[in-house]
Amino acid sequence: MKYRVFNTEAEAVADEAQIAHDIGCIKVGVNAKTGLPAPDAQATERWAIPQQINDGRWVFPSPDDTGVEPEDDWFPQPEDV
Repeated sequence: MKYRVFNTEAEAVADEAQIAHDIGCIKVGVNAKTGLPAPDAQATERWAIPQQINDGRWVFPSPDDTGVEPEDDWFPQPEDV
């Protein structure tokens, strides 16, 4: 999986919002059986949630596999329990 990388959170959030719009993420839930709008149903509003990596930049998974491969030190390592 490749990631889109940004210097600021604002840049990442804006790009993610544009992708969600472009790919048509639904804003109103749909009844799974009928396909009719169901405002109380769960809806998918975002492609991804940007997250900050260890070096301070912001990333989220690329929807079309363009971008860069993640580096080993991007994300915090889980602590041993």
